[in-house]
Amino acid sequence: MYGKYFVLFAILFTGWFLRKINFIDDKMNNSINKLIVYFAYPCLIVHNIGTIDMTGEVIVSFAITFVVSLVCFYIYGLVSLGYAKGRKFPKEESSTLEFAMATPNDGFMGFPVALIFFGEFGMLLMLAHNAAMNFFVFTYGIKLLRRDKEGNRKATPKRFFKATIKLLLNPNILALFIGFAISLLGGVIPEAVDEYLVYIGSISTPMAMIFIGSTLTGYKFKDIIRSRVVIEAGAVKLILLPIITTALVYLLPIDPVIKCIVVLGTCFPTAATVAMLAQQEGLDPGPASKTLFLSTVASIITVPLAINILMTIFM
Repeated sequence: MYGKYFVLFAILFTGWFLRKINFIDDKMNNSINKLIVYFAYPCLIVHNIGTIDMTGEVIVSFAITFVVSLVCFYIYGLVSLGYAKGRKFPKEESSTLEFAMATPNDGFMGFPVALIFFGEFGMLLMLAHNAAMNFFVFTYGIKLLRRDKEGNRKATPKRFFKATIKLLLNPNILALFIGFAISLLGGVIPEAVDEYLVYIGSISTPMAMIFIGSTLTGYKFKDIIRSRVVIEAGAVKLILLPIITTALVYLLPIDPVIKCIVVLGTCFPTAATVAMLAQQEGLDPGPASKTLFLSTVASIITVPLAINILMTIFM
């Protein structure tokens, strides 16, 4: 598991170094951003969801995990909103930090950890958790980042209809539906097509971390660890939300492994997607990048601890 952290930091440092020597400039950074969010990541989603062998038992477990996770994500959004307001986060950073608190890196880090500790069944359930996160990101998350822009716009049926169509046409939401459809139809993706999806999708994590590393060049480490809002956002992400999730699922009459995965899924540090989407929406990706960095460092301790606690409580 710790090897993943080394790889993560090594790639992040690569992005920081390349930006420092001006190998990466703003134009390249924007291109990397769009390539990941609108092309590579959808390919990864179609592969991950589309290749699941959907037996009856698997469909039920996957569906339960997806629904429970999705409900939890929207609760995280409300908790993050309340926390940011209560602690008076700066208005220009609040929406990005709320998004950063609610959105975990349950893919690159979550998949291998779930496989190691909960086997292939756990890996499958983490895919369901990741699918729920993607739906949350490209519905609530995008709306959150646009909150200040749209705050004074009057809601009308026409605008609601346009917003719904725009959401459904988002490449990542389309990828979710396509993946589910392929999986339910037997998961038959031609070998060459699936190989293409894997090759393109596999660049998502390394390129995302290079992007994050490049955005951190304008900040000093001491500024990151001294930022009250970043420290608090990291604490909410790694401590408060996992505790809330444990309380929410504790009494649910569902498989203990599902409970573990739903809680574990939110124990990971902030997802790189947050900073990339913030930049695309014209916001400063800095708060999200700093929260990602700090929460990733802290999760070296918190994630193993969380796994031990989950095993004790639920298994």
